[in-house]
Amino acid sequence: MYFYLAIAAYEIIHLLAELLVKTPKGGECRSVVVMPSRGGRDLRRFVGYVDYVVVDHVSDGAEAGEVGLRWFLNKYTGKSGALATALETIDAELYVFIDDDAYPGPWLKHLRSMCGRFATAYRWVLGRIHNAFSLGGFDWMVWRPTRFLYGGAMTVPASRRREASEALKKCAVDDMALTAIADEIVVLPALVPMDPPRELWGFFIRQAVAAKIGNPRLWLVETLYYSVWTVAALFFPALFLIHAVRTALRSRRALGRVDWAQVALSPLERPLQAVVFLASAFKRCFTWKGTTICSRC
Repeated sequence: MYFYLAIAAYEIIHLLAELLVKTPKGGECRSVVVMPSRGGRDLRRFVGYVDYVVVDHVSDGAEAGEVGLRWFLNKYTGKSGALATALETIDAELYVFIDDDAYPGPWLKHLRSMCGRFATAYRWVLGRIHNAFSLGGFDWMVWRPTRFLYGGAMTVPASRRREASEALKKCAVDDMALTAIADEIVVLPALVPMDPPRELWGFFIRQAVAAKIGNPRLWLVETLYYSVWTVAALFFPALFLIHAVRTALRSRRALGRVDWAQVALSPLERPLQAVVFLASAFKRCFTWKGTTICSRC
């Protein structure tokens, strides 16, 4: 019984810690919002939010220009190269990087105010099964030692511009590269609505293997915790209720309303995360934007 109560206590403490994460007081500076894009996206929703689009091909730039977005070509390759290009091309005091599968909202205004800081927000995947796995990553954003920059929404201060550019040119995985040089990461109490990836299982395994390569100790803790939680919940069903409350509160952050369908799926979250992390134990590499990654940057 004490074991189950300990798990429940941790969940409640984590829930309270998540609720206590506040948006720090921001400031005003010359911030610029940059979005790398490989084409094939409807970019109209970013008009008025994004200052520059970095593209790999002139044809993609023409599409961005047609909807009224400024653009320039990637000098290097891949997403990391696009971000390095922006850092080397644009003069600003704060660089805000977002993905082209995100939906602009109030979270973007908060990121723009994070002058002088590395800051990030986390994703709310609009595909519910994708989200049932993906939300596990947000758990570890609460605690300072396990924070990381989520590549879909993050900031780089101008004071670290050169260092960030060099790190990105050496590493194909942008969030790994920037997390490695960030001394302190501000996590905003917001969730960014994102389009779901095209694949399901591949997305799950890629994220778990990336966690294993990026931080093996954290990956081991996650694997053990999700597995132990799943077993404990079978004997102490109140854990499912606590987790449902967390999912409901998170959906309000992301969407401004409770997503009851996602709440109904919340009992699957921890078991799914356990299965995926256990399966990733047998994988040494993952493919990111056409590049095979087998080691930490």
